Amino acid sequence: MLVLSEKDENVVRESNDLVVELRSISKLYGDTAAVADISLKARRGELLCLLGPSGCGKTTTLRMVAGFVEPSSGSICINNIDMTHQPPYRRDTGMVFQSYALFPHMTVAENIAFGLENLRWPRQKREKRVEEMLKLVELPHLAQRLPSQLSGGQQQRIALARALAIKPAVLLLDEPFSNLDAQLRVRMREELQEVVRSVNVTTLFVTHDQEEALTMSDRIMVMNAGKVEQIGTPGEIYEAPATPFVAKFIGWCSLLKGAVDNTGAFTSTAGLRIKGNWSAGPATVVIRPEQVKLSTDGAAGQSQQARVLHSRYCGGATRVVLDVNGEQLTMQERFSFGRHPKPGDVLGITISTDNLRLIPMQEQHA
Repeated sequence: MLVLSEKDENVVRESNDLVVELRSISKLYGDTAAVADISLKARRGELLCLLGPSGCGKTTTLRMVAGFVEPSSGSICINNIDMTHQPPYRRDTGMVFQSYALFPHMTVAENIAFGLENLRWPRQKREKRVEEMLKLVELPHLAQRLPSQLSGGQQQRIALARALAIKPAVLLLDEPFSNLDAQLRVRMREELQEVVRSVNVTTLFVTHDQEEALTMSDRIMVMNAGKVEQIGTPGEIYEAPATPFVAKFIGWCSLLKGAVDNTGAFTSTAGLRIKGNWSAGPATVVIRPEQVKLSTDGAAGQSQQARVLHSRYCGGATRVVLDVNGEQLTMQERFSFGRHPKPGDVLGITISTDNLRLIPMQEQHA
């Protein structure tokens, strides 16, 4: 009987659990790198988001995994098998396109069964699988309708059912909610999460919506100009951004450039001083709106004067842009009805150093 060491057991477990692996993939169009040297591992059942602005390479990366775009270099493995040069139908992936791409002349049931027919499933087995998928997305009563007779949310769920019907190793979603209105987007995000979790399928999805990425993902890969800026959990991405780009792209923040002196305090180029215990050297500090607070009597010694530049009522809170000693900071507070600050008002504020993120200059590669 073969006895494995703890290290070897971990290697075997990782190998069995690993579903998608991208190894230094790049895609060149002439001299332009749409994707540059990206490596990534996605585990079984993981929901991983590719997030970034338009043109950053996220959709190109997804299409390389699907097999619609061939990488210029690097390799793509699915279930530990090299799929780099395999056509899409041999990759064991299911894809939901931005436009859903349902066949307009086919019924809902026929759309879902399409991939199963290509795989030569017997008719009785196909019909049973279609029935299972319609129950999964809670639309069994729509089996005989045409796509044109469905709402946007219903079309999205049928596209998801079609992708999952073939039991793929990897589900690929390309901006799946972009055609839905705001309230429906939120509801469909929750429903899609439930469906994906229930079948435990590894999912890669592309979005430029930060809220979508933060609320849905197990991990997020933030991309910029074809490169990876950071890969981490939503909490790591938001609370400990690796670069100024990530900090600015995920949520609201103020980025103050300056330096840390020998006392451990940070002073911005405009002269705003924040007491801390950081290592000396040039750096950028990331200040989120929730870290700027109205000062209380007990914080008088740390309080700073701030002048209101403008404010925006957001329902549950008011977002206020402040001038603090020459630096612009954003604060988000709940004010009493009718007492929202106006431009020119002076407020006493404190900057909470709890979890305040400081990025040393040598770590800033963007």
